[in-house]
Amino acid sequence: MVFGSLFMLAAMPAVGDVAPDFTVKDVDGRQLSLSRLVEQGPVVVAFYTKAFTGG
Repeated sequence: MVFGSLFMLAAMPAVGDVAPDFTVKDVDGRQLSLSRLVEQGPVVVAFYTKAFTGG
């Protein structure tokens, strides 16, 4: 499992790193992209585990 641990360390962003652009669907099914949201002003991106999962 050492390889998995090393991969996670390599994928860990540092404070100040630029987030890669990504697109997701909102609750109404509309596409949202990070690059479009940033055009409107500062954005905070937070990720959390889905409710009732082991994460």
